[in-house]
Amino acid sequence: MRDDHSGYEDTEWWRTHFSGLMLDLWQSLLPSERAAGDADFLQTACQLLAGSRILDVPCGEGRVACELANRGFRVVGVDISADLLRVARQRAEQRNQPVEWHEGDMRHLPWEQSFDAAFCWGDSFGYMDDAGNEQFLAAVRRALKPGGRWAMEMGMVAEVLFPRYREELTREVNGLGVALRRSYNAKQGRLTVDYTLTRAGTEERRSASYRIYNCSDLCRMLERAGFVIDRLYGGPQSPFQIGSERLCIVATNGTGK
Repeated sequence: MRDDHSGYEDTEWWRTHFSGLMLDLWQSLLPSERAAGDADFLQTACQLLAGSRILDVPCGEGRVACELANRGFRVVGVDISADLLRVARQRAEQRNQPVEWHEGDMRHLPWEQSFDAAFCWGDSFGYMDDAGNEQFLAAVRRALKPGGRWAMEMGMVAEVLFPRYREELTREVNGLGVALRRSYNAKQGRLTVDYTLTRAGTEERRSASYRIYNCSDLCRMLERAGFVIDRLYGGPQSPFQIGSERLCIVATNGTGK
């Protein structure tokens, strides 16, 4: 996959990234109570009605999908990582939560006008090149009913990332040593992150590449895909601005296009 505008060639690193120690890290990054807060936000911002059918894509380990299912919503989760889906299924089974899980590529969703709402949470947008990211948005719009709502949460957006940018970071998460080295290619608009993970004498290395858009870029992409921007949030109740902790975009699937 090649994006001629940026010169970036997609290695599809994300297909195997979330495994081994990286899977352990991913599950440890957010406190368990965060899922309830995220579900509160989605329920309010997307105006979810009782019994709404909701798509979580990519769903990762299913923490938000399971929380929404626990509230009575009909939830479908899609992810390309078999390891993440295994964790998601275990989470749902332990809590007796009826989530429908699918392993697949988020650019190729099989549904048409099937969901009342959909969301992409946990910095899961921007993995691919521009063409792939736009293909993902087009697939989501096809899967949504006319007037259905779409929500995205991002920390890997320029107004959030760069005020806090550091080339190297080292920390420990639940006994797991994490060292990051970042490099930003301004021409391509991509951030490369090299991870070194260590635990009990075991070391694993991973590399990831994220397309860094600014908020305006994302809004234009969504509008080209047929969405109408409803609101930009920097937190549950606050508007988005430079230095916000994250960007949450809520948009509506436009009709007549």
